[in-house]
Amino acid sequence: TKDNVFVTCRVAVQQSVRPENAYDAMYKLANVHEQIESYVSDVVRSSVPHMTLDESFEKKDDISEAVQKKLETEMTTYGFQIHK
Repeated sequence: TKDNVFVTCRVAVQQSVRPENAYDAMYKLANVHEQIESYVSDVVRSSVPHMTLDESFEKKDDISEAVQKKLETEMTTYGFQIHK
């Protein structure tokens, strides 16, 4: 964080395969969970360091929305739907 505090963020993601894109979901990615984890880490690492510890707690919904938007944008390509 901006005030030099180390933070561990736990993030849960719920996803499902879009039936019309089942082929893409099964064959375009080798490891879905690692790809999702990578996108989540990118968003969290790009936003939390610019906040203080208190701000990171206050803005957890903003971080969650940013993660969801990123995942929806990226994972649609691979046939996945992201749920809140």
